[in-house]
Amino acid sequence: MAKKMSPAGVPAGIAAADLKRVVKDILRHKNNASENAGLAGQAVGNAVEQYALDRKALMLVVGLAKKEPAQAQGTIRAMMDYADKYGLLDQLDAFDDLIPTLERIVERAKNVRPSHGAPSGKADVLGSLLGGKQPETVQ
Repeated sequence: MAKKMSPAGVPAGIAAADLKRVVKDILRHKNNASENAGLAGQAVGNAVEQYALDRKALMLVVGLAKKEPAQAQGTIRAMMDYADKYGLLDQLDAFDDLIPTLERIVERAKNVRPSHGAPSGKADVLGSLLGGKQPETVQ
């Protein structure tokens, strides 16, 4: 069987030296990725231990931080809605220590009013919490 030819008339394929270089380069990158994954896992473990964090919640926030803001906001909004509908928030005494945080969020939401001409940005988060309306800060 004849060798396949590239459009330029050169035999298709890769020279042994080039193949060895490419494989070595790929393995180096894979090794670095593996090392970095290990370092990331170690950083997570250290943070969980040092600050007594919930590992799953931390990793959820890490995942959200990688998303575009609108995607992250949509996920957070949906999680809150689903958790409420599923009854996961029914034991309100479980959240006593979060009441100040929740009150701050609600207070920020009270300080904005829907408007069609509001600029995009941080206010969009509150808009999504207010049913997708564009908010405008009250002066």
